[in-house]
Amino acid sequence: MSAAPTSCMPGCTPLARLCQRLCTSRAWVCFRRPAPDRDEVGRLPGAAAAGGEVGCYGVSLSSSSSARLLPSHSSSIQAGASSSDEATAAGAAAAAAASAGGNFPSDAAAVAGASAQSEAGPPQTCRICLEEEGELLSPCVCRGSAKYVHLECVEAAFRARGLLLDLSCPTCKHHYEGPVAVRIGMVALQELEARYGQDHAVVGAALHNLGVAYGLSGNAILERDHLERALAIQEKEFGPDHCDVATTLSNLGNAYDRLGDISRQKLLLERALAINEREYGPDHHIVATTLVNLGSVYGRLGDHETQRDILERALKIMENEFGVSSHKVSASLVNLSLAYGALGDVNGQRDLLERALKINEQEYGPDHRAVANTLLNLGNVYGCLGDVRAKRDLLERALRIKQREFGAEHAEVAKALVSLGNAHGDLGDVHKQKELLEKALFIQERHYGPDHWELLSSLTGLSMVYDRLGDVPRKKDLLEKSAGIMEQSFGRDHYNVGVILAALAQTCGDLGDLQRKKALLERSVGIMELKFGREHRNVAVYLAEIAQTCDKLGDTETRDRLLNRANEIEDNDRKLQEKKNRMSAQDRPQLEEPAQQENAELEELAEPGLQHPLLSRLSCLLRAAAASAGCRRCQRRRSRWQQASWL
Repeated sequence: MSAAPTSCMPGCTPLARLCQRLCTSRAWVCFRRPAPDRDEVGRLPGAAAAGGEVGCYGVSLSSSSSARLLPSHSSSIQAGASSSDEATAAGAAAAAAASAGGNFPSDAAAVAGASAQSEAGPPQTCRICLEEEGELLSPCVCRGSAKYVHLECVEAAFRARGLLLDLSCPTCKHHYEGPVAVRIGMVALQELEARYGQDHAVVGAALHNLGVAYGLSGNAILERDHLERALAIQEKEFGPDHCDVATTLSNLGNAYDRLGDISRQKLLLERALAINEREYGPDHHIVATTLVNLGSVYGRLGDHETQRDILERALKIMENEFGVSSHKVSASLVNLSLAYGALGDVNGQRDLLERALKINEQEYGPDHRAVANTLLNLGNVYGCLGDVRAKRDLLERALRIKQREFGAEHAEVAKALVSLGNAHGDLGDVHKQKELLEKALFIQERHYGPDHWELLSSLTGLSMVYDRLGDVPRKKDLLEKSAGIMEQSFGRDHYNVGVILAALAQTCGDLGDLQRKKALLERSVGIMELKFGREHRNVAVYLAEIAQTCDKLGDTETRDRLLNRANEIEDNDRKLQEKKNRMSAQDRPQLEEPAQQENAELEELAEPGLQHPLLSRLSCLLRAAAASAGCRRCQRRRSRWQQASWL
């Protein structure tokens, strides 16, 4: 792999790192599916019963919401077919296909499929009817001649099996996804409502399954609506502290995450965790799944130390139960890698992702969507390590898989477009970066609406593109929109809001609006004081920048007061560093390099004519410069600032 150029680039800035973190990808959370008696309607794939088979669903890494489904609580309900093999139902499927097709049409606006028609290679055939005509889908992890199937054929086989609460493939034992899961989920719900009415516990289970299918297909509104209906039925039937209620709480948190309500998701997951720990004990894999979800929520809210601790606990549980090479461990590896990256351990992040990639390729094959999710994360990490060409190659592979699996204008494709666009920008092709980011923004706005937090990755990336193109007013508009969305999604005092406000302040200063710059920086420094404390060096950076602005406005009294305070913070920090340097080598903390080296690097980057060593520091960290993110000096500075919880 070739290394990136050696100059300083937008990827080195806090705003660029924030953009990269906001570009979420997808991971795979493992769950257990119970195996109740065969005289039931079907098996509810889930995580609340021991001894079942194992499957997995893809979920958003930014939330890592639970992908588990509920166990069946129905009893003495006769199954229509006892065979679990799709092939044995093929005859009934062929007879029923004509009448079954069209009863539950797939809504293209609600679900996204994995069409096989555009793939190169030998002709594909439906594994049930063995015909080549019509749209073929790849709804599960089956490979070879069993990979493709007609939607109507799956529905007919599903009806023939009669296991209405089992949305899994009888061959590979993994759950169906995309339009197939939605179609058979709708079939199950309609038939069960007709048999038992709308408030029966079995109907609640069917609502849950269909809600999760909608969520994994990208329709968060229908996901939330179905899961809330399911939760109401389950709480009435089993009580508010039942283990099945915990599963629905986790998946409902997933829906609220997709809709941008992270605080609501956190509350639901904490309630689910309390139920699961009481029901299964602290070291059960179901508890680990909830921990993965909750840990990632803490990461989204900025508490990366808590995120790391929770995810390390989850990984240990998964490894003890399933083994270190099990595909059920991969979700914990991917989510923990994000915590490592946020805390500055980029090499550790890379190692975890490469391990997850090896596991996923072995389990699903090299072209599965689970592999694409890991490729997306790993590509971004290689970019942080300076190998931008390797980043581009990995992201192009991920994009091809996602386009084939989800379609060219799916929200999952938009995530890959953002990362790939930024890779092209790192390689100097700003116009290609602009093209890909604008396409991603168009997809995200249509999918999520104009004010969802998912738009932040495209908006902040485009703000740096327009800065490099010299269009500062357009950059200002994009940053203002980003700040509004971030405040709405994370709260006015979240420290990422402080970073965006600082970038917006610099832009206002570039446009000559010094009063607005001063006001924004004052808001930003208040947030940084809440995050780091009043005596942290990051606070001194903001104080020095405000002092510089006051100097330009002629307010020398405020300038001197702020500079004096900044100098006091710097002096205290220097004394602390000197004390650490006097400690014995074995006791000396390794998290920070000496402040003198960092000051020398910052002075090297500082703008000429500035007298105070801190005055240009915020500019160095926030401005989009024109060069590469791979320079070693920038890597050292990035690592230190991430360790200092700058982002």
